[in-house]
Amino acid sequence: MRVVMLGPPGSGKSTHARLLAEHLTVIHLSVGAALRDEVAKQSPLGERIEATVAAGELVDTADVLAILETRLVGATGSGGWVLDGAPRTLTQAEALDDWLDDLEAPVECVIALDVPDSEVRSRLLQRGRADDKPDVIAHRIQVWQHDGGAVLTWYETKRRLVRVDGVGDVADVARRVIAAVERF
Repeated sequence: MRVVMLGPPGSGKSTHARLLAEHLTVIHLSVGAALRDEVAKQSPLGERIEATVAAGELVDTADVLAILETRLVGATGSGGWVLDGAPRTLTQAEALDDWLDDLEAPVECVIALDVPDSEVRSRLLQRGRADDKPDVIAHRIQVWQHDGGAVLTWYETKRRLVRVDGVGDVADVARRVIAAVERF
């Protein structure tokens, strides 16, 4: 199974992608973790990513795909994956779909975690990462509403999108996510 987990920042994508991957016994691929690893390496790519993320902007499509390429090829060969943190723009969705189609491993299901903006703000402020400042959070929510909406529409027209209520206890949301994938 090849699943993409989408939602606004702080919606629980990584948590629920990890839990779903465990349930499906496939690999969890977190773009956020991959980007943070690249930043920690202090490579030129990592420095560019760090500046972009600190400003609350989205990482360039080519950089995201470069980071994902090896990971997705390996995970596809091992039986499947749950990807969180990408695609974040329509351009990324189109490029990712084209690339995965070339691998003959298209996205099969896209889970969209629906979480209200007020809940997202609260979660991000509690999380306390360096880039989780009120002005950056507000900007990231605005970017998600604009760009994320286009990505959701893209997958909805391809009949791959399933919306899941992302508010509540982690175990309850996880059950909803697993049930959505199993119904798909």
